[in-house]
Amino acid sequence: MNRNQWMLRVPVLCLALILALSLGACSSTKSPGQQVDDAAITAKIKAKLAADGDINPFNIDVDTNQGEVVLQGVVKKEDTRRKAEQYARDTDGVVRVRNLIKVGGGT
Repeated sequence: MNRNQWMLRVPVLCLALILALSLGACSSTKSPGQQVDDAAITAKIKAKLAADGDINPFNIDVDTNQGEVVLQGVVKKEDTRRKAEQYARDTDGVVRVRNLIKVGGGT
């Protein structure tokens, strides 16, 4: 990945982190510690997706609840679906991954 491509990904990474942390903090059914942990897990996964030049992170929704990650969205290739799941599985704090990503017309 060249420098220009990487520089385009930085705002996406920041946005994903801010969004994940603010959405995680909105839930009132979790303890504050669990909210932060789940938000951090979501942010880490979104950052991994954004850093991968072959994956459009806006096509994949990542939700985390008590360490269980649910991936949803539409991608063009099965390989992209599998990579997203592997990124989630390789993230600290993840206890289970449910991959509901569909292969079809996404990017």
